[in-house]
Amino acid sequence: MKFLRSRLFTAAIATCVVSSAYAADTVTIQSMKRVEIDQEKPELNKFFIETFYYEENVYSRGKKTELGDQVELSASLRYQFSDDTYFRTRFETFPEENREDNKTSQFEVLAFHRYGAVDFTVDLEINTNDSAGQQGGGGTNLGLDIDSEFTRLNWQVADKLQLAFYPFNFDGEVGVEFNTWDVTRIYFIEGAPTTVLPDKGNNNVVEKTIPGLELTLGDKRFNLYAGAGLATYLYSTNPNFDIQNNQTATRWERRTTFGYKFGLNYRSEKARIWLAAVGHNKAAETGSLIERAESAYGIFRLGSGFIIEGEFVRTTAGGRPWRLDRSGTWFEQTTAPGFYPVYSDYNGNIQNWVGKTDFATGLRLGFEIQDDVIPYAALRYQGEHFVFRNEESANTLRTADESLSHGGIIRGAVGTFLHYGNFVVNPEFEYRKAENPVFTNAADAFFANNNQSQRLLARFAKTDYLFRIFLTYSFDGSKPFRP
Repeated sequence: MKFLRSRLFTAAIATCVVSSAYAADTVTIQSMKRVEIDQEKPELNKFFIETFYYEENVYSRGKKTELGDQVELSASLRYQFSDDTYFRTRFETFPEENREDNKTSQFEVLAFHRYGAVDFTVDLEINTNDSAGQQGGGGTNLGLDIDSEFTRLNWQVADKLQLAFYPFNFDGEVGVEFNTWDVTRIYFIEGAPTTVLPDKGNNNVVEKTIPGLELTLGDKRFNLYAGAGLATYLYSTNPNFDIQNNQTATRWERRTTFGYKFGLNYRSEKARIWLAAVGHNKAAETGSLIERAESAYGIFRLGSGFIIEGEFVRTTAGGRPWRLDRSGTWFEQTTAPGFYPVYSDYNGNIQNWVGKTDFATGLRLGFEIQDDVIPYAALRYQGEHFVFRNEESANTLRTADESLSHGGIIRGAVGTFLHYGNFVVNPEFEYRKAENPVFTNAADAFFANNNQSQRLLARFAKTDYLFRIFLTYSFDGSKPFRP
Protein backbone atom coordinates (compact mmCIF):
# COMPACT_ATOMS: atom_id res chain seq x y z
CA MET A 1 0.00 0.00 0.00
CA LYS A 2 2.80 2.43 0.90
CA PHE A 3 4.53 1.57 -2.38
CA LEU A 4 1.31 2.21 -4.35
CA ARG A 5 0.73 5.54 -2.62
CA SER A 6 4.32 6.55 -3.31
CA ARG A 7 4.05 5.65 -7.01
CA LEU A 8 0.75 7.50 -7.37
CA PHE A 9 2.10 10.62 -5.72
CA THR A 10 5.34 10.50 -7.74
CA ALA A 11 3.38 10.17 -10.97
CA ALA A 12 1.11 13.06 -10.05
CA ILE A 13 4.01 15.35 -9.15
CA ALA A 14 5.78 14.38 -12.36
CA THR A 15 2.68 15.44 -14.28
CA CYS A 16 2.83 18.79 -12.51
CA VAL A 17 6.50 19.28 -13.36
CA VAL A 18 6.40 18.08 -16.96
CA SER A 19 3.11 19.81 -17.73
CA SER A 20 3.76 22.85 -15.52
CA ALA A 21 0.57 21.78 -13.86
CA TYR A 22 -2.63 23.67 -13.58
CA ALA A 23 -3.38 23.28 -9.91
CA ALA A 24 -6.26 24.52 -7.86
CA ASP A 25 -9.00 23.56 -5.51
CA THR A 26 -12.26 25.25 -6.39
CA VAL A 27 -13.10 25.58 -2.72
CA THR A 28 -9.86 27.39 -1.87
CA ILE A 29 -11.63 30.55 -0.75
CA GLN A 30 -13.92 28.63 1.54
CA SER A 31 -11.01 26.49 2.78
CA MET A 32 -9.05 29.60 3.78
CA LYS A 33 -12.02 30.76 5.83
CA ARG A 34 -12.44 27.36 7.49
CA VAL A 35 -8.87 27.35 8.79
CA GLU A 36 -9.96 28.79 12.12
CA ILE A 37 -12.56 26.03 12.51
CA ASP A 38 -10.66 22.95 11.28
CA GLN A 39 -7.12 23.84 12.29
CA GLU A 40 -5.11 21.18 14.10
CA LYS A 41 -3.18 22.49 17.07
CA PRO A 42 0.26 23.60 15.80
CA GLU A 43 3.51 23.66 17.73
CA LEU A 44 4.23 26.92 19.52
CA ASN A 45 6.92 29.39 18.46
CA LYS A 46 7.43 27.80 15.07
CA PHE A 47 6.82 28.80 11.48
CA PHE A 48 4.94 26.36 9.26
CA ILE A 49 3.29 26.36 5.84
CA GLU A 50 -0.43 26.65 6.48
CA THR A 51 -1.83 26.47 2.94
CA PHE A 52 -0.55 26.28 -0.62
CA TYR A 53 -2.57 26.66 -3.83
CA TYR A 54 -1.37 26.65 -7.44
CA GLU A 55 -3.44 26.87 -10.61
CA GLU A 56 -2.63 26.90 -14.28
CA ASN A 57 -4.31 25.76 -17.48
CA VAL A 58 -2.21 23.15 -19.27
CA TYR A 59 -3.86 22.78 -22.65
CA SER A 60 -7.06 23.80 -24.41
CA ARG A 61 -8.39 23.41 -27.93
CA GLY A 62 -8.62 27.13 -28.64
CA LYS A 63 -5.41 28.32 -27.01
CA LYS A 64 -3.26 25.16 -27.24
CA THR A 65 -0.59 25.08 -24.52
CA GLU A 66 -1.36 27.76 -21.93
CA LEU A 67 1.52 27.12 -19.56
CA GLY A 68 2.67 30.25 -17.77
CA ASP A 69 0.06 32.52 -19.34
CA GLN A 70 -2.18 33.06 -16.32
CA VAL A 71 -0.78 31.48 -13.18
CA GLU A 72 -2.90 31.54 -10.05
CA LEU A 73 -0.88 30.98 -6.92
CA SER A 74 -1.35 31.60 -3.22
CA ALA A 75 0.44 30.45 -0.08
CA SER A 76 0.37 31.28 3.60
CA LEU A 77 3.10 30.95 6.23
CA ARG A 78 2.03 30.97 9.88
CA TYR A 79 3.84 31.56 13.17
CA GLN A 80 2.06 30.28 16.29
CA PHE A 81 3.15 32.50 19.17
CA SER A 82 0.75 30.98 21.71
CA ASP A 83 -2.57 29.15 21.83
CA ASP A 84 -4.33 32.51 21.52
CA THR A 85 -1.99 34.44 19.21
CA TYR A 86 -0.58 33.81 15.75
CA PHE A 87 0.76 35.70 12.74
CA ARG A 88 0.30 34.80 9.09
CA THR A 89 1.89 36.06 5.89
CA ARG A 90 0.11 35.36 2.63
CA PHE A 91 0.54 36.23 -1.03
CA GLU A 92 -1.78 35.67 -3.96
CA THR A 93 -1.65 35.99 -7.72
CA PHE A 94 -5.07 35.84 -9.36
CA PRO A 95 -5.29 36.77 -13.08
CA GLU A 96 -9.05 37.41 -13.06
CA GLU A 97 -8.52 40.15 -10.45
CA ASN A 98 -4.94 41.11 -11.14
CA ARG A 99 -3.88 44.37 -12.70
CA GLU A 100 -1.33 42.41 -14.68
CA ASP A 101 -1.17 38.67 -15.24
CA ASN A 102 1.23 36.70 -13.06
CA LYS A 103 2.07 39.62 -10.80
CA THR A 104 1.31 39.45 -7.11
CA SER A 105 -2.05 41.06 -6.45
CA GLN A 106 -1.84 40.68 -2.68
CA PHE A 107 0.95 40.36 -0.16
CA GLU A 108 -0.48 40.38 3.32
CA VAL A 109 0.39 40.09 6.99
CA LEU A 110 -2.36 38.92 9.32
CA ALA A 111 -2.38 38.97 13.13
CA PHE A 112 -4.84 37.08 15.34
CA HIS A 113 -5.32 37.31 19.12
CA ARG A 114 -7.94 35.91 21.49
CA TYR A 115 -8.65 37.36 24.93
CA GLY A 116 -11.39 35.64 26.85
CA ALA A 117 -14.64 35.78 24.87
CA VAL A 118 -13.26 38.28 22.35
CA ASP A 119 -10.89 37.68 19.46
CA PHE A 120 -9.74 40.02 16.72
CA THR A 121 -7.91 39.66 13.43
CA VAL A 122 -6.11 42.45 11.56
CA ASP A 123 -5.19 42.00 7.90
CA LEU A 124 -2.40 44.27 6.65
CA GLU A 125 -1.30 44.70 3.04
CA ILE A 126 2.26 45.30 1.91
CA ASN A 127 2.70 47.62 -1.08
CA THR A 128 6.25 47.41 -2.42
CA ASN A 129 5.80 49.97 -5.19
CA ASP A 130 4.05 52.95 -3.62
CA SER A 131 4.35 55.98 -5.92
CA ALA A 132 2.58 58.44 -3.63
CA GLY A 133 4.70 61.55 -3.22
CA GLN A 134 7.56 60.08 -5.22
CA GLN A 135 8.67 60.49 -8.76
CA GLY A 136 8.81 57.11 -10.42
CA GLY A 137 7.49 55.25 -7.38
CA GLY A 138 9.46 52.58 -5.60
CA GLY A 139 8.42 53.23 -1.99
CA THR A 140 7.29 50.47 0.37
CA ASN A 141 4.51 50.72 2.93
CA LEU A 142 2.47 48.52 5.24
CA GLY A 143 -1.17 49.46 5.70
CA LEU A 144 -4.64 48.06 6.24
CA ASP A 145 -6.11 45.89 3.51
CA ILE A 146 -9.28 47.92 3.12
CA ASP A 147 -11.32 45.26 1.30
CA SER A 148 -10.36 42.28 3.45
CA GLU A 149 -12.98 40.06 5.08
CA PHE A 150 -10.29 38.69 7.42
CA THR A 151 -10.13 41.90 9.47
CA ARG A 152 -12.78 41.49 12.13
CA LEU A 153 -13.66 41.71 15.83
CA ASN A 154 -15.55 38.70 17.15
CA TRP A 155 -17.40 38.44 20.48
CA GLN A 156 -18.64 35.14 21.88
CA VAL A 157 -21.77 36.55 23.48
CA ALA A 158 -23.03 33.21 24.76
CA ASP A 159 -22.30 29.52 24.28
CA LYS A 160 -23.99 29.44 20.85
CA LEU A 161 -24.17 33.12 19.96
CA GLN A 162 -21.45 35.18 18.26
CA LEU A 163 -21.37 38.77 17.09
CA ALA A 164 -18.72 39.83 14.58
CA PHE A 165 -17.84 43.29 13.31
CA TYR A 166 -16.16 43.62 9.90
CA PRO A 167 -14.81 47.18 9.45
CA PHE A 168 -14.04 46.75 5.73
CA ASN A 169 -15.79 43.76 4.19
CA PHE A 170 -18.45 41.57 5.77
CA ASP A 171 -17.72 38.80 3.26
CA GLY A 172 -20.32 39.25 0.55
CA GLU A 173 -19.59 36.28 -1.70
CA VAL A 174 -21.30 32.97 -2.38
CA GLY A 175 -20.59 29.81 -4.36
CA VAL A 176 -17.77 27.28 -4.67
CA GLU A 177 -17.30 26.17 -8.29
CA PHE A 178 -19.41 29.16 -9.35
CA ASN A 179 -17.94 31.66 -6.91
CA THR A 180 -19.20 35.25 -7.25
CA TRP A 181 -16.35 37.06 -5.43
CA ASP A 182 -17.73 40.03 -3.45
CA VAL A 183 -21.29 40.74 -4.56
CA THR A 184 -21.13 43.79 -2.27
CA ARG A 185 -18.15 45.33 -4.11
CA ILE A 186 -19.05 48.85 -5.23
CA TYR A 187 -17.40 51.58 -7.36
CA PHE A 188 -17.59 55.34 -7.58
CA ILE A 189 -15.76 58.22 -9.26
CA GLU A 190 -13.44 60.30 -7.12
CA GLY A 191 -12.61 63.79 -8.35
CA ALA A 192 -16.09 65.24 -9.02
CA PRO A 193 -15.72 65.73 -12.81
CA THR A 194 -18.23 67.98 -14.56
CA THR A 195 -18.36 65.40 -17.37
CA VAL A 196 -17.25 61.77 -17.32
CA LEU A 197 -14.86 61.52 -20.29
CA PRO A 198 -12.73 58.77 -21.87
CA ASP A 199 -9.66 60.64 -20.58
CA LYS A 200 -9.65 60.23 -16.80
CA GLY A 201 -7.61 63.39 -16.14
CA ASN A 202 -7.27 63.84 -12.37
CA ASN A 203 -10.18 61.51 -11.64
CA ASN A 204 -10.17 57.92 -10.49
CA VAL A 205 -12.59 55.05 -10.11
CA VAL A 206 -12.47 53.88 -6.49
CA GLU A 207 -13.63 50.45 -5.38
CA LYS A 208 -14.67 49.40 -1.90
CA THR A 209 -16.60 46.67 -0.13
CA ILE A 210 -19.43 46.99 2.35
CA PRO A 211 -18.50 46.67 6.05
CA GLY A 212 -20.99 45.46 8.62
CA LEU A 213 -22.10 43.24 11.49
CA GLU A 214 -22.76 39.51 11.46
CA LEU A 215 -24.72 37.53 14.07
CA THR A 216 -24.21 33.75 14.23
CA LEU A 217 -26.42 31.37 16.18
CA GLY A 218 -25.16 27.83 16.65
CA ASP A 219 -21.87 25.94 16.79
CA LYS A 220 -19.29 24.48 14.40
CA ARG A 221 -21.62 21.63 13.49
CA PHE A 222 -24.72 23.68 12.71
CA ASN A 223 -25.27 27.42 12.64
CA LEU A 224 -27.42 30.15 11.16
CA TYR A 225 -26.06 33.62 10.42
CA ALA A 226 -27.28 37.01 9.25
CA GLY A 227 -25.41 40.21 8.51
CA ALA A 228 -26.02 43.78 7.43
CA GLY A 229 -23.86 46.76 6.55
CA LEU A 230 -23.68 50.22 5.02
CA ALA A 231 -21.19 51.93 2.72
CA THR A 232 -21.06 55.40 1.23
CA TYR A 233 -20.20 56.42 -2.32
CA LEU A 234 -20.19 59.55 -4.48
CA TYR A 235 -22.86 60.13 -7.11
CA SER A 236 -24.10 63.00 -9.25
CA THR A 237 -27.03 65.10 -7.99
CA ASN A 238 -28.32 65.60 -11.55
CA PRO A 239 -31.70 63.80 -11.73
CA ASN A 240 -31.06 62.74 -15.34
CA PHE A 241 -27.44 61.62 -14.83
CA ASP A 242 -26.63 58.33 -16.57
CA ILE A 243 -23.06 57.03 -16.69
CA GLN A 244 -23.76 55.52 -20.13
CA ASN A 245 -25.95 58.10 -21.89
CA ASN A 246 -25.85 61.40 -19.99
CA GLN A 247 -22.44 61.84 -18.39
CA THR A 248 -22.70 65.50 -17.32
CA ALA A 249 -22.63 66.14 -13.57
CA THR A 250 -22.81 69.65 -12.08
CA ARG A 251 -22.56 68.53 -8.43
CA TRP A 252 -21.71 65.33 -6.55
CA GLU A 253 -23.07 64.09 -3.23
CA ARG A 254 -22.36 61.26 -0.84
CA ARG A 255 -24.98 58.48 -0.84
CA THR A 256 -25.40 55.21 1.05
CA THR A 257 -25.90 51.63 -0.07
CA PHE A 258 -27.25 48.91 2.20
CA GLY A 259 -25.90 45.35 2.09
CA TYR A 260 -27.28 42.18 3.61
CA LYS A 261 -26.40 38.50 3.94
CA PHE A 262 -27.80 35.40 5.59
CA GLY A 263 -27.25 31.69 5.44
CA LEU A 264 -26.87 28.28 7.04
CA ASN A 265 -23.93 25.92 7.60
CA TYR A 266 -24.15 22.25 8.53
CA ARG A 267 -21.39 19.70 8.86
CA SER A 268 -21.11 16.07 9.98
CA GLU A 269 -18.88 13.12 9.18
CA LYS A 270 -20.98 12.24 6.13
CA ALA A 271 -22.42 15.55 4.94
CA ARG A 272 -21.72 19.24 4.54
CA ILE A 273 -24.31 21.83 3.50
CA TRP A 274 -23.96 25.58 2.84
CA LEU A 275 -26.86 27.90 2.02
CA ALA A 276 -26.15 31.58 1.43
CA ALA A 277 -27.70 34.77 0.08
CA VAL A 278 -26.17 38.23 -0.26
CA GLY A 279 -27.04 41.51 -1.98
CA HIS A 280 -27.17 45.30 -1.85
CA ASN A 281 -29.68 47.90 -2.94
CA LYS A 282 -27.75 50.43 -5.07
CA ALA A 283 -25.99 48.23 -7.61
CA ALA A 284 -27.03 50.40 -10.58
CA GLU A 285 -25.50 53.56 -9.10
CA THR A 286 -22.33 51.87 -7.86
CA GLY A 287 -21.35 50.02 -11.04
CA SER A 288 -21.51 46.59 -9.39
CA LEU A 289 -21.29 43.46 -11.51
CA ILE A 290 -23.86 41.66 -9.35
CA GLU A 291 -26.80 43.05 -7.38
CA ARG A 292 -27.65 39.91 -5.44
CA ALA A 293 -26.81 36.20 -5.39
CA GLU A 294 -27.97 33.02 -3.72
CA SER A 295 -26.29 29.62 -3.49
CA ALA A 296 -26.86 26.11 -2.20
CA TYR A 297 -23.99 23.64 -1.87
CA GLY A 298 -23.94 20.11 -0.51
CA ILE A 299 -21.54 17.16 -0.45
CA PHE A 300 -22.46 13.75 0.92
CA ARG A 301 -20.70 10.44 1.51
CA LEU A 302 -23.03 7.62 0.52
CA GLY A 303 -22.73 3.91 1.15
CA SER A 304 -20.24 1.72 -0.77
CA GLY A 305 -17.69 4.53 -1.16
CA PHE A 306 -19.68 6.96 -3.31
CA ILE A 307 -19.38 10.75 -2.83
CA ILE A 308 -21.86 13.13 -4.44
CA GLU A 309 -21.51 16.92 -4.62
CA GLY A 310 -24.06 19.40 -5.91
CA GLU A 311 -24.26 23.18 -6.25
CA PHE A 312 -26.82 25.72 -7.41
CA VAL A 313 -26.00 29.44 -7.71
CA ARG A 314 -28.28 32.22 -8.94
CA THR A 315 -27.16 35.77 -9.68
CA THR A 316 -28.92 38.99 -10.62
CA ALA A 317 -26.61 41.27 -12.56
CA GLY A 318 -26.29 44.95 -11.73
CA GLY A 319 -28.30 47.47 -13.72
CA ARG A 320 -25.24 49.50 -14.83
CA PRO A 321 -22.09 47.36 -14.33
CA TRP A 322 -18.94 49.35 -15.06
CA ARG A 323 -16.41 47.96 -17.52
CA LEU A 324 -13.05 48.88 -16.02
CA ASP A 325 -9.56 48.57 -17.45
CA ARG A 326 -6.84 46.30 -16.06
CA SER A 327 -5.72 48.92 -13.55
CA GLY A 328 -9.25 49.20 -12.17
CA THR A 329 -8.87 52.97 -11.93
CA TRP A 330 -10.83 54.00 -15.05
CA PHE A 331 -13.11 52.69 -17.76
CA GLU A 332 -11.86 50.39 -20.48
CA GLN A 333 -11.24 52.14 -23.78
CA THR A 334 -12.82 50.15 -26.62
CA THR A 335 -12.71 50.80 -30.35
CA ALA A 336 -16.48 50.95 -30.63
CA PRO A 337 -17.78 54.34 -31.80
CA GLY A 338 -18.34 56.42 -28.69
CA PHE A 339 -17.56 56.10 -24.98
CA TYR A 340 -19.36 53.28 -23.17
CA PRO A 341 -18.51 52.90 -19.47
CA VAL A 342 -21.15 50.16 -19.03
CA TYR A 343 -20.56 46.73 -20.59
CA SER A 344 -21.55 47.18 -24.25
CA ASP A 345 -21.08 45.37 -27.55
CA TYR A 346 -19.22 46.67 -30.61
CA ASN A 347 -22.21 48.76 -31.71
CA GLY A 348 -22.61 50.44 -28.32
CA ASN A 349 -25.64 48.44 -27.19
CA ILE A 350 -25.64 47.35 -23.56
CA GLN A 351 -24.84 43.64 -23.33
CA ASN A 352 -27.81 41.34 -22.91
CA TRP A 353 -26.94 39.96 -19.45
CA VAL A 354 -27.11 43.37 -17.71
CA GLY A 355 -29.88 43.47 -15.10
CA LYS A 356 -30.86 39.83 -15.78
CA THR A 357 -31.25 36.91 -13.36
CA ASP A 358 -29.84 33.51 -14.27
CA PHE A 359 -28.32 30.43 -12.66
CA ALA A 360 -25.56 27.86 -12.82
CA THR A 361 -25.56 24.35 -11.42
CA GLY A 362 -23.14 21.47 -11.11
CA LEU A 363 -23.14 17.83 -10.05
CA ARG A 364 -20.10 15.67 -9.33
CA LEU A 365 -20.08 11.95 -8.49
CA GLY A 366 -16.97 10.20 -7.21
CA PHE A 367 -16.01 6.77 -5.93
CA GLU A 368 -13.37 6.05 -3.29
CA ILE A 369 -11.32 3.23 -4.79
CA GLN A 370 -9.00 3.65 -1.83
CA ASP A 371 -8.82 6.19 0.90
CA ASP A 372 -6.43 8.25 -1.20
CA VAL A 373 -7.74 7.71 -4.78
CA ILE A 374 -11.13 9.12 -5.86
CA PRO A 375 -12.02 9.21 -9.59
CA TYR A 376 -15.09 11.26 -10.50
CA ALA A 377 -17.32 12.56 -13.26
CA ALA A 378 -18.92 16.01 -13.26
CA LEU A 379 -21.60 17.85 -15.22
CA ARG A 380 -21.95 21.65 -15.03
CA TYR A 381 -24.36 24.08 -16.69
CA GLN A 382 -24.42 27.90 -16.88
CA GLY A 383 -27.34 29.98 -18.13
CA GLU A 384 -26.71 32.57 -20.85
CA HIS A 385 -27.04 35.53 -18.44
CA PHE A 386 -25.19 34.02 -15.47
CA VAL A 387 -22.29 36.18 -14.21
CA PHE A 388 -19.66 35.18 -11.68
CA ARG A 389 -15.95 35.36 -10.95
CA ASN A 390 -14.39 33.16 -13.65
CA GLU A 391 -13.66 33.65 -17.33
CA GLU A 392 -16.71 31.58 -18.36
CA SER A 393 -18.96 34.37 -17.06
CA ALA A 394 -21.54 35.86 -19.45
CA ASN A 395 -19.72 39.22 -19.48
CA THR A 396 -16.44 37.73 -20.73
CA LEU A 397 -17.27 34.63 -22.82
CA ARG A 398 -18.96 36.33 -25.79
CA THR A 399 -19.29 36.28 -29.58
CA ALA A 400 -17.03 38.29 -31.90
CA ASP A 401 -19.04 41.54 -31.72
CA GLU A 402 -19.87 40.89 -28.04
CA SER A 403 -23.62 41.13 -28.74
CA LEU A 404 -24.29 37.63 -27.36
CA SER A 405 -22.88 35.53 -24.55
CA HIS A 406 -22.27 31.80 -24.85
CA GLY A 407 -26.06 31.39 -24.86
CA GLY A 408 -25.91 28.64 -22.25
CA ILE A 409 -22.93 26.35 -21.78
CA ILE A 410 -22.64 22.71 -20.74
CA ARG A 411 -19.37 21.53 -19.21
CA GLY A 412 -18.64 17.82 -18.73
CA ALA A 413 -15.56 16.70 -16.83
CA VAL A 414 -13.71 13.62 -15.60
CA GLY A 415 -10.88 13.63 -13.10
CA THR A 416 -9.23 11.99 -10.09
CA PHE A 417 -8.25 13.11 -6.60
CA LEU A 418 -4.90 11.69 -5.45
CA HIS A 419 -4.24 12.17 -1.72
CA TYR A 420 -0.84 11.97 -0.10
CA GLY A 421 -0.74 13.22 3.46
CA ASN A 422 -1.75 16.88 3.41
CA PHE A 423 -1.20 17.14 -0.37
CA VAL A 424 -3.95 16.65 -2.94
CA VAL A 425 -3.31 16.40 -6.69
CA ASN A 426 -6.32 16.51 -9.00
CA PRO A 427 -5.95 16.21 -12.81
CA GLU A 428 -9.15 17.04 -14.71
CA PHE A 429 -10.28 17.05 -18.35
CA GLU A 430 -13.30 19.22 -19.22
CA TYR A 431 -15.31 19.42 -22.47
CA ARG A 432 -17.40 22.54 -23.10
CA LYS A 433 -20.33 23.02 -25.47
CA ALA A 434 -21.89 26.50 -25.95
CA GLU A 435 -24.96 27.57 -27.91
CA ASN A 436 -23.07 30.44 -29.57
CA PRO A 437 -19.52 30.56 -31.01
CA VAL A 438 -17.47 32.09 -28.19
CA PHE A 439 -14.31 30.00 -27.88
CA THR A 440 -11.16 31.38 -29.45
CA ASN A 441 -9.57 29.76 -32.47
CA ALA A 442 -5.84 29.01 -32.25
CA ALA A 443 -5.35 30.24 -35.84
CA ASP A 444 -6.92 33.63 -35.00
CA ALA A 445 -5.44 34.13 -31.54
CA PHE A 446 -4.08 37.60 -32.38
CA PHE A 447 -7.47 38.90 -33.50
CA ALA A 448 -9.46 37.27 -30.70
CA ASN A 449 -7.27 38.66 -27.93
CA ASN A 450 -6.85 42.22 -29.21
CA ASN A 451 -9.18 45.20 -29.61
CA GLN A 452 -12.80 45.00 -30.71
CA SER A 453 -12.32 45.87 -34.38
CA GLN A 454 -9.70 43.13 -34.80
CA ARG A 455 -11.85 40.73 -32.78
CA LEU A 456 -14.50 40.94 -35.54
CA LEU A 457 -12.01 39.29 -37.93
CA ALA A 458 -11.56 36.24 -35.72
CA ARG A 459 -13.43 32.95 -36.04
CA PHE A 460 -14.95 31.51 -32.89
CA ALA A 461 -16.07 27.96 -32.12
CA LYS A 462 -18.96 26.50 -30.11
CA THR A 463 -16.88 23.75 -28.50
CA ASP A 464 -13.69 23.65 -26.50
CA TYR A 465 -11.84 21.33 -24.16
CA LEU A 466 -9.43 22.04 -21.35
CA PHE A 467 -6.93 19.94 -19.43
CA ARG A 468 -5.95 21.14 -15.99
CA ILE A 469 -4.47 19.87 -12.74
CA PHE A 470 -5.25 21.01 -9.20
CA LEU A 471 -2.69 20.94 -6.39
CA THR A 472 -3.36 21.95 -2.80
CA TYR A 473 -1.71 21.62 0.58
CA SER A 474 -3.28 22.38 3.96
CA PHE A 475 -1.69 22.09 7.39
CA ASP A 476 -4.85 20.77 9.00
CA GLY A 477 -5.19 18.02 6.41
CA SER A 478 -8.64 19.06 5.20
CA LYS A 479 -9.48 17.41 1.89
CA PRO A 480 -11.35 18.73 -1.14
CA PHE A 481 -14.29 16.66 -2.32
CA ARG A 482 -14.84 15.30 1.18
CA PRO A 483 -17.67 16.14 3.63
